[in-house]
Amino acid sequence: MSKNKNITEEILKASHRVELFVRKVEKTIQKAVTYESDKKIQNDIELLTEFVESQRKLIQETRTALHGVSNIYVENYLDREISATPLSTRTFLCLKSADIRTVRQLLAYKDKYGVDSLLRFRNFGTKSFDEVVNFINAVETL
Repeated sequence: MSKNKNITEEILKASHRVELFVRKVEKTIQKAVTYESDKKIQNDIELLTEFVESQRKLIQETRTALHGVSNIYVENYLDREISATPLSTRTFLCLKSADIRTVRQLLAYKDKYGVDSLLRFRNFGTKSFDEVVNFINAVETL
């Protein structure tokens, strides 16, 4: 059972990382659609859009298949240290200096003060803010 639990956790971690990547690709696609009018580029954008959609379906199917185990994973993930998440070192250090050590504490902070209040942290810029917002969105969809 322990081996299956570890495998399940690894699958869910991987799906989280893929979801973050897919969101970045999706933002890039949205920008490209706005700025590019070349027919070849439009075809490439359509292929990327299909890829993003297939990855979203794959993530959803994986999470659905692991639904019984995923609730346990989500609870364990919420108690995970911020340093063990895919957040950057700079973001982690900013959160650490604000005494936010776990994913659960980050979500509680967001619920209590709002996500915009993160920008008041020292050395916490827009890149860190975007990173945390994407991370929170991904965690809340688990």
